[in-house]
Order: sequence, then C-alpha cells, then structure tokens
Amino acid sequence: MTKTALTGMQLGARAKRIEILNTLPVAPEWSEASRKLRDDGYVDVTSIVDRSLAQAVAAVGDDKVRRLAELKGKQQLGHKSFWVSLLDEDLVDGAFATDHPFVRYALQPGILRILGDFMHELPQLSDVLLTQSLPSENKPLSYSQLWHLDHDDKRVCKLFIYLTDVRDTKDGPLTFIPAPSSKPFRNTIKSHMTDDKVFTKVDRSAVKEIIAPKLSSFIVNTARCLHMGSRIQSDRTRLLYTATYIQPPRMYPEPPARFRTTGPLSDIERAVMRL
Repeated sequence: MTKTALTGMQLGARAKRIEILNTLPVAPEWSEASRKLRDDGYVDVTSIVDRSLAQAVAAVGDDKVRRLAELKGKQQLGHKSFWVSLLDEDLVDGAFATDHPFVRYALQPGILRILGDFMHELPQLSDVLLTQSLPSENKPLSYSQLWHLDHDDKRVCKLFIYLTDVRDTKDGPLTFIPAPSSKPFRNTIKSHMTDDKVFTKVDRSAVKEIIAPKLSSFIVNTARCLHMGSRIQSDRTRLLYTATYIQPPRMYPEPPARFRTTGPLSDIERAVMRL
C-alpha cells in the first residue's frame, strides 16, 4: 500500500523513467532473461554481460584480496564476522565514483534492460559491494547465513559475480528457493530463519545452490526468493560482487548519495543513479 501510494504521487517521474527505459536497445536474449526473472525469481546472465567489464571487476577484487589484512581493519560494515567488506577505501564522503569498474558493471545496457522490463520502468541502482566470505564452521550461523528475504524495498534485485570459483557447498554458494516456492514466506517473514523453520513450509528439493566458476554472473530477486549464503567451511573463501537495484520510488527515506559524478554520463546512467 505504501509503495502504491508513493508511486501514485510521482506518476510524472515514473513516466519519464519509462520513457528513458524505452531508449535502451532490445535483444531476444534480454527479453528471455527478463521473463525468467519474472517467473522464477532468478536468471543466469553470464553469457549476456560484458566479459571485459567482468574481468575489470575481477582485477579490482584480486588487488583487494592481496591487501586483505590491511582492508579488514578499515571496513565500515563490521557487524558480520563471517565476511569482510573490501570497497570502503574507494568511497569519498560515502560515494563511489561513477567511473569505478564496479559501477560500470552495474550500468550495462543489457542488465538495465532486463531489470527495466521486469520492473516495468528504469531501475534505480542502490549500491555496489565487494565481500570476502571467511570460514565460519563451528560458529553459530547469523545474519545472511540464515534464510531471509531482502526488505530494502518492495522490489529488490541483486546482480552478482562470483570472483572465485564456487566448486561445492564448502565454498558457501548463494543458496535460494525460487520465487514460486518462496511464496509462503512473503509478507510474513520478519527476520532471519533457521533451516528447521524453513523446511517446515517448503521441501528441501526446492533449494537451488549456485555452484559455478569464477566470473559467473546472475540476478536474483532477493525480495521474493528466500535465500542465504556465506556458509564457508574449512580453509575456503568466497569473493563476491553485488549490485543492488530497487524499483523507484524508494519506500524509505532516500539515503545520502551513493555515487558521485566523474566523467561524462548518459541520461540513462544519471537516472539510474539519481544524479
């Protein structure tokens, strides 16, 4: 109801975002990806994304990992002991430069078209993140290691890239329940849930683990798909890129600007980042 009311108050802005979305190119594979995202709540976009942009993201990630000990002491998001946030040093007054490789990856026309067709308007890029998940066995599971839905907004989609190989369950793959099977939890789940609670409502056979090599990229509607991850075992680690998008207008007060203009930007890019 809140989202509907806010949208109704900003019909002109929404019409403009739809107009801008319609200037993006189209492709059959993008349309099919958007359909799958709508029906299942997730889609693999490895074959769709720009490989050179993915490699640029991976190069940044590799450099950060080489400096892990240094960056671990600087992270601002320190409440999750099982992972380290590695991009905090790239922020100026809390904002990323728009020419940062992580931002450029999130602005690919194909990704914006897939998300835009799904949301029926141009999406809003909310944040980008690089996390190194660390071994957590013999420790109680917490936060995103437990099953949950994202409540950043009514519609939330996340674009991920694995920046290390995720070979099996020990590497802590992103694990989720597709949208149709997650339906019993929507509008009822208020917090993170243990496996025992989840599997009283859904069969374990519905669970999907994303086991995939480095540079695999995928989108998940994390507001509709119950999910968890970072259950790293033994001496494994997992490096993960995440870009978060919402369907505007935002339900909650708009946070401080997350992006700062560096270099020329298109109208589409400005609209996506609210610049």
